[in-house]
Amino acid sequence: MYVLNSFQMRAVEKAAIQQGIEELRLMENAGSAAARIIRSKYIVREKSVVILCGKGNNGGDGFVIARKLLDEGANIKIILASGLPATESAAEMFSRLKNTDVEIISLDTEPYIAASIVKNADIIVDCVYGIGFKGNLPDYLRNIFRLVNSGYAQVISIDVPSGVNADTGEGDADAIKASLTITFTAIKKGLTTPAGAKYCGEIQVAAIGIDEGLLLPYVSDSTEITLDMVKCYFGKRKSDTHKGDYGRLLSFCGSRGMTGAAVLAAKAALRCGTGLVVCAIPASLYPIAAASMPEAVFFPLDEDGSGDFAVSSKTLLRAQAKKADAVLIGCGLGQGKGAASLVFELLNSTECPIILDADGINIISKHINKLKTVHAPIILTPHPGEMSRLTGLSVPEIQADRTGIAKRFAEETGAVVVLKGDKTVIAAPGMPVLINTTGNPGMATGGSGDVLAGMIAAFVAQGLEPYTAAMCGVHLHGLAGDRAALRLSQRFMLPSDIIEELSGLFLILENGS
Repeated sequence: MYVLNSFQMRAVEKAAIQQGIEELRLMENAGSAAARIIRSKYIVREKSVVILCGKGNNGGDGFVIARKLLDEGANIKIILASGLPATESAAEMFSRLKNTDVEIISLDTEPYIAASIVKNADIIVDCVYGIGFKGNLPDYLRNIFRLVNSGYAQVISIDVPSGVNADTGEGDADAIKASLTITFTAIKKGLTTPAGAKYCGEIQVAAIGIDEGLLLPYVSDSTEITLDMVKCYFGKRKSDTHKGDYGRLLSFCGSRGMTGAAVLAAKAALRCGTGLVVCAIPASLYPIAAASMPEAVFFPLDEDGSGDFAVSSKTLLRAQAKKADAVLIGCGLGQGKGAASLVFELLNSTECPIILDADGINIISKHINKLKTVHAPIILTPHPGEMSRLTGLSVPEIQADRTGIAKRFAEETGAVVVLKGDKTVIAAPGMPVLINTTGNPGMATGGSGDVLAGMIAAFVAQGLEPYTAAMCGVHLHGLAGDRAALRLSQRFMLPSDIIEELSGLFLILENGS
């Protein structure tokens, strides 16, 4: 997968043209490829397909799509969103629609007809801007875009949803929200950001005949996380909501002597806004944990004579997992046979995302192939020592290539990998590697990882995708740690202070400061 910004994409296209591929051929290839994807995913015959076309080359792609889907029996209507095509290639593709059954409407002169056909469309193809959008949408497009976003049609954006910046992913308030984005040659950088993910839906990359070698100079291995990438997920909550709207997290953590790990993880999850945190802990820990966390719900599990979990708890634990929106496994869990048996039971039966931390990772590291058979999405949060156990590599080897090793392990297992440490690395299959630069040495103390695991689990339970939840959790965890260090010093601060500093961060995020 290649990720390019708009400048790089234009440079690649220019280089392809210099190599001998005509711009008109690239446009024909792009429209044809998009039409193939559309008809492979949706029934188009006798369906009302409305194509919104801008005046640039993205509109030209739309004219090609119109011809191709017309051949498949679709009822095609084109809305000229910004007047007649203004580029030579787009004008040529527009001329090829003459003497066809394609109906063409001008938004400028026929706004009510345009609004009516959008309301009654089965499929809407957005070809207004592509990678060329910057700033704010013009007012004349807002009403039609709002109709697109409020209707029931399947919405497909070509290259980039119109109203979204191809480089940053930031979108206008009325930007198109697509269910599918078909982008050409490479994923545009903005689509890989959390901001862009709100608009693009599923992404399909279509080849249009450009030599892959032209992309190699622009390959980037990683992206640094910024607060702007995180803040769009933490606005104010709607007034008409209840705890069920904010997720149910099952936390399977803690063992004799390790009550604190379970408590820190659950407290972090509660402070990050989870609607309900259910703590499945050894029965002997219940009085201690309940006294420090009256807000949590507790599910005491039977123990054997050695203090390990009783295998008889499998059925009850499985039932709790089925009710959950996310499951956190491993903080202070221990590695006894009973604990391992319950971990594997959850891995086998859980359908919602699983966050595997600490002893959960240590248990699975002895049966690494198990990761490839788990159906639920998994987030792994290893420190370098745990990553060593997962991979069989030494800690120095891991530290020498943190980005590469995390990325390869994610691709091999399908998991989201959060490799903790200085500049924590987040890797996921098919996604850019993220590097976090927040945090400080004062966080290098027992319990900080439990707080992070609880934060990530909270965001997953509230509906964020695992990759996004990991990004938000890692960045905010580091910021909270930095705030604690400024207030208390790196030596004096404790993991519980990180949780306390989240309050100020969420105030900033919710108020947009």
